[in-house]
Amino acid sequence: MELPGYLLIALASLGAGAINAAAGGGTLITFPAMLAAGMSPLAANMTSSVGLLLGTVGGAWSYRQELRRQRRRFIANAPFAAIGGVIGAVLLLLTPSDSFEAIVPWLVLTAAALFAAQPLVAKGLRRGDAAGFDVESTGGWVTKASFVAIGVYGSYFGAGIGVMMLAMLGLVIHDSLQHHNALKNAIAGVINGTGVLILAFSPLIHWGVVLVMLASSLLGGLAGGWLSRRVPSWALRTVVIAFAVVVGLAMLLD
Repeated sequence: MELPGYLLIALASLGAGAINAAAGGGTLITFPAMLAAGMSPLAANMTSSVGLLLGTVGGAWSYRQELRRQRRRFIANAPFAAIGGVIGAVLLLLTPSDSFEAIVPWLVLTAAALFAAQPLVAKGLRRGDAAGFDVESTGGWVTKASFVAIGVYGSYFGAGIGVMMLAMLGLVIHDSLQHHNALKNAIAGVINGTGVLILAFSPLIHWGVVLVMLASSLLGGLAGGWLSRRVPSWALRTVVIAFAVVVGLAMLLD
């Protein structure tokens, strides 16, 4: 890859880190940038999963106070998310490049739709008062099965899993949005981390790009706090969704 490609990915990762911190959806920025830099869809997807791992871990760490009340839920559900993460990563490794290239536009458009629905999901979770929240329930087998399914998708492509988890948790467990966010971030770390352990053995991983993404997304995440206080989240969301829709449609029409 030439220097301009690295610079493009570094800039996209910087933006992705900031957008993830402020509103979410950073993968919808980095993935198209990696395609534009000359990477194949399959290699871009695998490399992006590894390169943005620190951002996921950072998100979980930022919610460590809220996560203390979620310890029982995390322990009960994390193994099932890990199982899904393994299945998704293995499926990705077994998917031929041509088949993945045909699926990608639909994955991008689906992720854009999920990202657009995020405010509605968050609004739906702001109900009741703290006294009515259930801090004990782990959600039962419905939650465990859902985490397996989300884990499969998360390791296979990834964009939009936060919205999926918030929507599912809002339906099965009555708790505050902040506590759902804490559990969501921690489980996302399990899914991504499990997937990365398997995908790391793929020869398609571009480790030079991974290093660039790790550094840039970390800086972007630090800048995201500043960005979120000055730029409305709806404006960031609109830009990301519009960009993703254009990319998805362009790939379909290519």
